[in-house]
Amino acid sequence: MKILYAIQGTGNGHITRSVSIINELKKRADVDVLVSGIHSELKLPIDVNYNLKGLGFVFGQNGGIDYYQTFKQNKLSTLFKEIKQLPVKNYNFVVSDFEPVSVWAASKVGIPTIGISNQVSVLHPKIKKPWPPVSVSRVFMENYAQCQYNIGFHFEAVDDHIITPVIRHEIRLGKNTDDGHGLVYLPFYSDEIIFKALQKITNIEWVVFSKHSKKAYKEGNVQFEPINGQLFNEKLLSCHIVLTAAGFGTTSEALHLGKKMIVIPMKGQYEQKFNAYTLQKFGVKVLKSLESKDATTVITSVLNSSACFKMNYPDNAKLISDKIIELYNGPILESLCNSANSKNQPLDYYFNPPKINRDNPGTLSY
Repeated sequence: MKILYAIQGTGNGHITRSVSIINELKKRADVDVLVSGIHSELKLPIDVNYNLKGLGFVFGQNGGIDYYQTFKQNKLSTLFKEIKQLPVKNYNFVVSDFEPVSVWAASKVGIPTIGISNQVSVLHPKIKKPWPPVSVSRVFMENYAQCQYNIGFHFEAVDDHIITPVIRHEIRLGKNTDDGHGLVYLPFYSDEIIFKALQKITNIEWVVFSKHSKKAYKEGNVQFEPINGQLFNEKLLSCHIVLTAAGFGTTSEALHLGKKMIVIPMKGQYEQKFNAYTLQKFGVKVLKSLESKDATTVITSVLNSSACFKMNYPDNAKLISDKIIELYNGPILESLCNSANSKNQPLDYYFNPPKINRDNPGTLSY
């Protein structure tokens, strides 16, 4: 069995959680790795077979996506060329962590696709959504990397195909302490905006992991560090409070560790709005913007409170690997066999094809 495991490279969350799953899959199959949209500062500790431009996003410095730079850096001619040239026919199926090139290439030639991401859960009918239920951002997300079969991550397990987050071994096995500092990861804000918000809160030392700085420096009680995976893990394990975007990776690990947390959703990003909406149920404070007039007050109040929420997430990398293999050996192979047998059917089969059951095990009805 040969699998293409494709990862969205915008941000670091998709990359960090993939390592454990890929290592489990490699025990049972031949796995090649693809990364596209290379805007991550982290490198996978495993071989990457395809590094593609893909269709990525560029973080801005004022709370959202920099659409000008995103448009400037994404060339449709390059995207179409990558889709056309990707040799997906060499694989039994594609696993996509919200990666579009592999999905679009596979759909063109009939290779099965399995989606595995938090974005899958956003569309699940059993999970409550923030208002409004329809938006341009949501429609885009639904069609960005739509797969035939799906396994979703969520802060709570909903059913057999919506499961709890992957917590990296470095965090799961690390020493969870409280050294009193605050950890900040807001890649869509400039260092200047972050410093302006934190400089007034002087009773704590802040460690900011900056996407916009290539070297470490300190201003007052705020230490800025370039993105560094090992140092980030150390500071996450030992921090008192986490101030972060409403992405899925860091928030899940902060919940697992039982850290105080404040999240700021990226502007115009439905998935982050959805995550923030869900995290509020756990008592996590949500800030609309770091530049809000009440930002300092909110951060200070959470610092002074004793409330925090802890989730003991199980080690589920093997479970996810099992589910991927089960999907292939079950519904996917059955579908492929039915498709092959249909070629021998009389013409009436083509004029009156059987109805497709889109609610078979392993699929999600959005």
